[in-house]
Amino acid sequence: MTGLKDPKVESRESIQRYLAENKFDINTNYLTVKSKRDSTEIFNRFLFGFNSDMMLFNAKTGEKHCFLGTEECSGIQMQEAFKNFEEKYTPCTDVAEPSLDDFLAILINQNGEKIDKNSLPEAEFYLFQTWNKYLESKKRFKENLLWLEELEKSSDKIEIIYINTDLLDEWGLEKGKSLPIKIKRDGKKSVSMYFGSLPIAKQHHE
Repeated sequence: MTGLKDPKVESRESIQRYLAENKFDINTNYLTVKSKRDSTEIFNRFLFGFNSDMMLFNAKTGEKHCFLGTEECSGIQMQEAFKNFEEKYTPCTDVAEPSLDDFLAILINQNGEKIDKNSLPEAEFYLFQTWNKYLESKKRFKENLLWLEELEKSSDKIEIIYINTDLLDEWGLEKGKSLPIKIKRDGKKSVSMYFGSLPIAKQHHE
């Protein structure tokens, strides 16, 4: 957690500019909300991006697939998806897990348009990879992109779909403001994390 920055409210335009200026050659999608300025929904979107699990779906059936092993490291889980998919992944048994259609319903593309399965590239499986500006440095993000590119080349079954999970002004947040995060050490081996108030934009009345 050392060096964790307070998440700042961005816009789709500022994110696209960030990618272009740093020559990060990816097409990214975005999370959306049903109700602007809804603190609960916005915070849920934030938490999804902060600690999301593997979002791996069967393109044909729409089923989410879950890791069978005990390894908790997301990087190792991802490697296993590309190298030993049949042995390490199976359709999730938890009925609460979203389907591909459920997940696509909360996404938009860089132009703000809804995403459906017909707009996705052809593949047997889709792996949705989240990213944001506040959790990784530019150098680390570039290294991860190169690693992901090599993983994707190793399999003709799985297509990686990128999703930016920064806080967005179009959710009803004030652009440029931040969500405060405080980290408190509890003894030598554990820490607690506290989140401040979301910078909800004031609603203007005509």
